[in-house]
Amino acid sequence: MNAQLFRSHTVAWLGILFSLSFSHFAQAAVLCSVTSPGFSAAYVTSNITTNVTATSFTVTCTKDAVGRRATSTISYQVTAGNGLQPTGTQNRAKKLTSFLNYSVSTVPTCATPWKGATVLPSIAASFVMAINTTVTNTYTFYGCIPPLQVATAPAGNYTDTVTMTIARLGGGGGRNRVTFTNGTFPVNIVAPATCALTTPPTNLAFAYTAFRPTAVLASASYSVTCSTLLPYTMALDATAGVVTGLNYTLALNTVATGGANPLASVGTGVAQSFFINGSMAARQAGTCTTALCTGAQVRTLTITY
Repeated sequence: MNAQLFRSHTVAWLGILFSLSFSHFAQAAVLCSVTSPGFSAAYVTSNITTNVTATSFTVTCTKDAVGRRATSTISYQVTAGNGLQPTGTQNRAKKLTSFLNYSVSTVPTCATPWKGATVLPSIAASFVMAINTTVTNTYTFYGCIPPLQVATAPAGNYTDTVTMTIARLGGGGGRNRVTFTNGTFPVNIVAPATCALTTPPTNLAFAYTAFRPTAVLASASYSVTCSTLLPYTMALDATAGVVTGLNYTLALNTVATGGANPLASVGTGVAQSFFINGSMAARQAGTCTTALCTGAQVRTLTITY
């Protein structure tokens, strides 16, 4: 009877030891996570400098009351990835089948990409945490959109998502049992719908002799740059006028003759050439009373998109 009681006591005691041991390692002492609002910026085809947007990410570490130590020394660094649709290591934001390049950098000059072996903070964060405490640290980084990219990128919103990886220098959570949770941040690049008069019209000059038997034609060239696939219309404020008693007509066209007013087109992201074409009808007398007369009128060209 005594031997049976002793065996029963031993089995129960081992079961208690196993239960206590399992409970001791069940929960992490420190949890660290990284979050960021990401950045939004604009890309304008005509810009010649990099668009730089300052933003930040935040690391939040919480120590619970379960750990073996009353205090823990925490150390970490964070790096960013290439996004969801890179070409090689080049980050790209996407709209349908079109892309815009961008990068994230540790410096406002955009000279140091924040990826690979480049981490933030550059010197690993290191601090001591007591039980039941939370420590929050915020770090600045920069979204960089280089200029003079593909001119044919359509207007609209280009998006991407970038993963941030947080880890202890050397890997793992260390003997303080830190659990790291990676995060992501959104990228939104707006390519606004734009139209610009790239090259203003030159003067339209008629050389007319009174009562000449044929009409005089003249042309003035100009160019317009509008966002890819953006419809736009060009119109003159008037298609007819009188200078020194001589009647003339005007029209718009893609070639140096004829045309219409208004004239519609669709942007390609690069400069498109057009002409203001004028005609002064034959056999006009005019009002000139000397050997040579000059006259001028100002016309307005309006681009609507």
